[in-house]
Amino acid sequence: MTPYKLQSKQNLVNWSETANAYAALREDSDVVRVDFPFGGEGWMTTTYDLVKDFYTDPNYTVEFFGDEDFPRMRQTEKSTTLTQSFLSTDGEHHQTKRGVLMRHLTVKRVNALRPRTQEFVNQCLDDFEARGNPSDITSTIGKVLPMHVLCSILGMPTITDPVFIDACSAIVDSRVTSMEEVYEAYSKITPVFVELYERKKREPGEDLMSAMIQDTAEGKWTEDELRGMGMTLLTAAHDATGVMLNSCIEWLSYDVATFERLKREPEALPRAFEEMLRLLTVGISFPRARMAKEDAILGNTTIKRGESVGGSLLAANTDPAAFPNPLTFDMDRVDPARHVTFGLGPHACPGAQLARMEITLALQEIVKRYSRFENVLPSEGWRERALCKGSAEVVVEWGRS
Repeated sequence: MTPYKLQSKQNLVNWSETANAYAALREDSDVVRVDFPFGGEGWMTTTYDLVKDFYTDPNYTVEFFGDEDFPRMRQTEKSTTLTQSFLSTDGEHHQTKRGVLMRHLTVKRVNALRPRTQEFVNQCLDDFEARGNPSDITSTIGKVLPMHVLCSILGMPTITDPVFIDACSAIVDSRVTSMEEVYEAYSKITPVFVELYERKKREPGEDLMSAMIQDTAEGKWTEDELRGMGMTLLTAAHDATGVMLNSCIEWLSYDVATFERLKREPEALPRAFEEMLRLLTVGISFPRARMAKEDAILGNTTIKRGESVGGSLLAANTDPAAFPNPLTFDMDRVDPARHVTFGLGPHACPGAQLARMEITLALQEIVKRYSRFENVLPSEGWRERALCKGSAEVVVEWGRS
């Protein structure tokens, strides 16, 4: 069978087409041969159960970055800036470093951010309304709120510099073809991080960056690990959370029946949100491939030592064995939070609780604030260049409650 060609643009105008393509692959096997955009061929899982097994199996490692031209979704995965992050390690080292970060992102600490985040949400929606009616909501909340929140957590003013924003976009761009482009993007982000780092060393505060600098002084991070983590946080806020928020907002703007039901039953919003997350899996295939450390059997397939494998989150989230009628939005679905949108295992998204909090507050305020919230300019296409998919703009006509 000819390997399925993974692309940065995979029918993103209609996400169900990609899900249907994965369904056809699932009929063939629970693990299929794929052709990566960079580095050649590898394997991809297609089922919910197998993606869980894969992401929790220590035989598959992320520790294969460097000069080797390994199969990958993004050219940036070869970046030395990425390799400096503990996110590119496995085992006890990764677990220890992740634990240092996660103590700053506990449910308790995230909940303490809710009042300030609510202020940001209100400000973003006020700015949206000030632009007239109808207006594009992505430019005033989806592209802004996550950066507001993370910059506040790091103890810095919100970054609005378009050069910085464009560089963040380039880093998550799956069609950047040369390492020169990657390093150019990082060169524009590095000064921002260095300035923040030096300022917080001189004037520490009650913020995440000051806490991470203290962790470094205590030997819990190295300087390179802190730099890699800081850069990752800055770019992640700009893209993944913003795209997820935009996608959920767009869903509400199209689905009038769901919007009206949530007006009547606001307590149903958490279930609706989880169902949106399942169907709007932001990664077009998987977060990052792993390499097999030893020969192993994965599902019905023998994986050879050194081969690359990706666990498809979208295929897992639309597997009918796990979610009956998988392409149907059902806010009454039993346990919708079983989805794997935030990943699984040791490398699951460390900011999942923060993203959930931000997006939930934004959706709650939209449902509460507006009596009418309808898309009047259907998107002609989802963003073609980024690994995380999402609409370039969402133009809605609104009416206040």
